[in-house]
Amino acid sequence: MKYIALVFSMVILTLGMNSSAHAQSNATSETVQPGFLNVHVTQNTTREELAQLQKDMSAINIGFRYDMINWVDGKLQSIRFGLILQDKTMVRNAYDSMDADTDIWIRLEGTGDERVFCAGSQCAD
Repeated sequence: MKYIALVFSMVILTLGMNSSAHAQSNATSETVQPGFLNVHVTQNTTREELAQLQKDMSAINIGFRYDMINWVDGKLQSIRFGLILQDKTMVRNAYDSMDADTDIWIRLEGTGDERVFCAGSQCAD
């Protein structure tokens, strides 16, 4: 009986962990896809989120590098970053100081003359 209870508990725990991991990967997959980026970086962006963003972009052959990052009390205060696409198109940006109103967008959509590739505060729409 103890064995059945233990197995049941493990199954429930595993299902719960898989559901939350699946939800996180879905959120990323909606914003980082081949030929499409729609990423929002704010003061509340965490180290883990930046690292995951770098991995997700690398998986679709987009280079994303960042440095000069600084957090104070868990709030992102500064960041310098660059993105490079397969065709060698590149954007760079730096924010020496961020506050609650700082919105950094990274966008890629469309093709040819209709393509939008930008990164920064003026990139929201």
